[in-house]
Amino acid sequence: MHIPGLTNLQPLGSGGFATVYRAHQVQLGRDVAVKIDNRVLGNERDRRRFLREAHAAARLSGHPNVVAVHDANITPQGTPYLVMELCTGGSLHDVLKKNGPLPAERVRNLGVQLADALAAAHAEGVLHRDIKPANILVDRYGTAKLADFGLAALLDAAGGSTVTRDALSPSYAPPEAFAMAAPTVAGDVYTLAATLYDLLAGKPPRPVPWPITSFDHLGEVLRSPVPQVPGVSDEFHQILARALHPDVSARTPTAARLRDELRGTEPLPSPVPAGSPVRQAPATVPGPRRRWPVAAAAVVGAVAIGVGVWSLVPRGDGGGGGTTSGTGGTSATGTARQAADELPPPFLKACATGYCVAEPACFRGMVSIGGQATTARKAASCSDQHFWEAFAGGWLSGGIPEVDSDELLTAPEIAGVCTKAAMAANTRPTVDTSTWQLGVVGFEEGDRNYFLCMGSPEEGGELTTSAFGSGG
Repeated sequence: MHIPGLTNLQPLGSGGFATVYRAHQVQLGRDVAVKIDNRVLGNERDRRRFLREAHAAARLSGHPNVVAVHDANITPQGTPYLVMELCTGGSLHDVLKKNGPLPAERVRNLGVQLADALAAAHAEGVLHRDIKPANILVDRYGTAKLADFGLAALLDAAGGSTVTRDALSPSYAPPEAFAMAAPTVAGDVYTLAATLYDLLAGKPPRPVPWPITSFDHLGEVLRSPVPQVPGVSDEFHQILARALHPDVSARTPTAARLRDELRGTEPLPSPVPAGSPVRQAPATVPGPRRRWPVAAAAVVGAVAIGVGVWSLVPRGDGGGGGTTSGTGGTSATGTARQAADELPPPFLKACATGYCVAEPACFRGMVSIGGQATTARKAASCSDQHFWEAFAGGWLSGGIPEVDSDELLTAPEIAGVCTKAAMAANTRPTVDTSTWQLGVVGFEEGDRNYFLCMGSPEEGGELTTSAFGSGG
């Protein structure tokens, strides 16, 4: 295997999907780790998705508890790879095998550090999707670091709209993943909490039988209370149990909240009743979106009807700012709908090409996950670092399709609006956007939905000025 700029590749280990090598980076005279995936990215869409994910992972490299990504590319054979910081201390899985369970105070400190890293990733619109002791590496100074952010998009590389069970680490995966739900921020919180529990107990909180032989038994396991680890305080147990709740609506909602609870800076809810994994929460939450606890019936239904499970499970926001609604497209009535039709969507104004951007609208990044609508997190100002800028858009006639940006661009009511010609027509005279790539994201506005056409430099560089609209 030849990787440009690297010599002396020596295998360090392999798993189901990839092989990791130690290599020497000639230009900088240092040793690095190279993770080469076994899967082939057969089309341009999947290649672009991987590189976007790798760019996002590289932006996290400054965090002290994230493995730094130095480079990413695709071999001539179509296999993607990452060049990363070499962590010589092995993984927490190795530490656990060698030394057994870790002291509670050490696990709590690790939890604070790793939850902070995860919160930083979510703020950038990046999900991890597979946190477990084997994916937390230890550098030569003893610092634990989350690895494998850049390979998250490969779980969807086959182009399917759901997460396959083959991609799960069963005893760490959130229950909703067994119903083939799209990955979410809440799912990452669960997998981190399951990892911390494993470090305390020497085993996962709910060891899942694999392969599945009985869906009834699987449902029982996924709903079972989390046993308290001997020697672990009630407070620490409650923190982990809330983050491991099988019902997403009752689970610790964010990595930042989990970090603050572990630090002891977040007020704790009432104590957990005996025999319960966490305090009981209602099955529904206010508003139009119903939260469904995952039970054996949901799992069986997912296997039986495949992607039809989307009607039963909530879609998470993936950490992005422009979230979508599975109930979009509800018709308004009377003067309210008429007024909405006469007004342009947010950030837009009527112009020769339909609706073009009225004020600069810049976004930190897009999150594209199989089976879920693409989301984007808006930058406070276009003078802040960003990667995408809106140049046009319009109202959607119904709900926001649960597809990624590339596929949404081909929708009939969008294909004629989000075009290179429209981008050129709305570009400032002093800016050249002729080589920029196109994207599109759907957003909610009251009881209606709209979309923004976006552009980004092909090379993926960060921007601090605006190419469209007036002012910056």
